[in-house]
Amino acid sequence: MLSVYIAGLKKGCGKTLIASGFAGTMQSLSYAVSYYKPVQTGAYIENNEAAPNDVYTINRVDNNIKAQTTYSLQNPATPLIGAYNSGIKKIDLNKIYNDYKINTQMTECHIIEGCNSISTPVDEKITEADIAKTIGVHVVLVVNPKQNNIDDVISGINYIHTKKLQFMGVIVNEYDDLSANIEDKYFPQLIKEYTGAKVLGCFPHFNDFANIGADTVIAETLNRLDLEEIFGIKIAKLG
Repeated sequence: MLSVYIAGLKKGCGKTLIASGFAGTMQSLSYAVSYYKPVQTGAYIENNEAAPNDVYTINRVDNNIKAQTTYSLQNPATPLIGAYNSGIKKIDLNKIYNDYKINTQMTECHIIEGCNSISTPVDEKITEADIAKTIGVHVVLVVNPKQNNIDDVISGINYIHTKKLQFMGVIVNEYDDLSANIEDKYFPQLIKEYTGAKVLGCFPHFNDFANIGADTVIAETLNRLDLEEIFGIKIAKLG
């Protein structure tokens, strides 16, 4: 089964960009792809209801991707606060798991995207890591040197290990190998040295993600990310 959970350390780190790359690329390789966003925070309002922006972003890459969310929360805060603000008493892990299973029916490749952070509070005594554990697929962590320093990454990866998730490694988003900032320039090497995690690829900075064409996202994904390592399986159709 080709399945991966895309997590981050902070909202806006580039998870949806990476998710759209995965989903669009695998769909272009003739896999039937599903995308699932358990909790959408910062949802915009459409027809008086909170609409899942990230689902629309994925379908903009390819509208044949089977995309769904369970909780769309207008408040951009943590899901715990966003749910309370929306009058939702509880974010239910069982409902999330059932919706995930329904969404993956009749598809071969499953992309799941987290919300604010792998450690963000979702419900009482529950964080996003518990969602990833409940779904039970491999986890890839997206980090962004414009947002995160190496201390954040070390702490985040340690947290992932304490939760006993199936951790595959790290993708560095908005990476600039010519950066004048030494920590930014050597970010992938620092991650390897201080965490032992695999760096599965580095994505460049895009000035306007909303207007990037699907072909560009797919080409960058194929050229810059190790899809076989990420999905933990030999992908015959890449050959």
